[in-house]
Amino acid sequence: MVALVVLALALCACGRSGDRRIVRSVATDFYAAVDQHDGARACSVLSADTRKALEEQESKSCAEAVEDLDLTGGSVGKVSVYSTNAAVELRGGDTVFLQDTKEGWRIAAAGCRPSAHEEPADCDLEA
Repeated sequence: MVALVVLALALCACGRSGDRRIVRSVATDFYAAVDQHDGARACSVLSADTRKALEEQESKSCAEAVEDLDLTGGSVGKVSVYSTNAAVELRGGDTVFLQDTKEGWRIAAAGCRPSAHEEPADCDLEA
C-alpha cells in the first residue's frame, strides 16, 4: 500500500514538473517573440480572450499590436502552477499569468507588475 502511495505521489510530481517546464517555455517564448518582432509567433501563445482584447484595445491585428507592448522580461525567477492556472515571475520585473486551455497552456496576461496596497497587478496585456 505504501508503495502505491509513493508511486502516486511521484506521478503527480512528474505531471506538475512537466507543466512547470511548459509554462516556463511558453512565457519565455512569448517574450522572445515580442523582442524579435515576431508578432505572429507571440500571438500564437495568447489565450483567445487575451488576443481578442488586445486587438480591440489597439484597433490592430494581434501581430501588429503585440509588437507595441512595453515588456520587461529577463530570466525566469519563479514558476508556480495551480491546477489550470500558472504564473511565471521574470527577473526583469514582469509576471506572466497563464491558463490551461483546450489548446494547451496559453498566456492570459503579461507585463504584469504589483500594484500598491494589495490591488490586482497592473498588466500591459490582459483579457
